[in-house]
Amino acid sequence: MNFDKVKGLVGSLAPTLGAALGGPVGGAAASMLADVLGCDPAPQKIERALAQATPEQLAEIKKAELGFETRMKELEVDVFALETADVQDARRSSNWVTQTIGLIMVLFFCGYVCLITLLPPEQNSMELTNLVMGYLGGLISAVISFHFGSSQKQD
Repeated sequence: MNFDKVKGLVGSLAPTLGAALGGPVGGAAASMLADVLGCDPAPQKIERALAQATPEQLAEIKKAELGFETRMKELEVDVFALETADVQDARRSSNWVTQTIGLIMVLFFCGYVCLITLLPPEQNSMELTNLVMGYLGGLISAVISFHFGSSQKQD
């Protein structure tokens, strides 16, 4: 079952239930949501029921989240750890394709900066230069965040 759309909707209201959807305990989270909303635990039906949810049902979802958190603590299950378990070693992979693409992007960015710096100012189109620099800067930021970590720190 694909709970991607539902995860975003539920995650803003009940983060723990949203994180659990689609993971190993997603079935339990989906059935808890379906019970509160009075529908089947299918992603499309939960999404439809969320769109038509009353304020009372939204309050019940918050209560259900607290019950879900309590149940997961009793079972010693860390929902957020389960959610990130499949991507935690992404930076440690020795995939030569991502490393090569990252290196090419960094070299292209440095080469473009050198080219702009060495060309006489009247030969540069400032609009095009700013557009390309912004685009390449975003790509380089993503490459560096992937290989060296993002701004999120573990407590």
